[in-house]
Amino acid sequence: MNTPNQRLNEVLLEYWQSLRKGRPMPLESDVSPADIAGLWPHCFLVHAEKETFRYDYLGTALVEAYGDDLTGHEICETLLFPHPDSLFATFQNVKTSGQPAMDEGEFTNNKGFVIKYRSVVLPLGHRSDAGVRFLFGGMRWKAY
Repeated sequence: MNTPNQRLNEVLLEYWQSLRKGRPMPLESDVSPADIAGLWPHCFLVHAEKETFRYDYLGTALVEAYGDDLTGHEICETLLFPHPDSLFATFQNVKTSGQPAMDEGEFTNNKGFVIKYRSVVLPLGHRSDAGVRFLFGGMRWKAY
């Protein structure tokens, strides 16, 4: 699945597509960290409820990018600092559309570094509900 020249976005999109199995989107329970162990530190899992988003998992590489562990925090709590506005908008779009989306941009983390990033956000369902209940994705970044 993963070739050395593939970007994180491409690999995670291929993984997501392999989990769909003819469905509009895979379920949150279909995602296995063991399947993507080398990428898991760059991944996130967001619980999406109505108009709120909460990080259920934030990989160690992303904790480093943000300069803080935002696991368990609602995105609205962190939207202004250090969370990038465009990524929040992408979360909203993926939740509404049920379609994967790419995002790239920059933000200043809480340690004062400018973080330039590229991410993918993928919708996930849940057995008990129809529609998008989770957002799964990954982000590669560089600090300046």
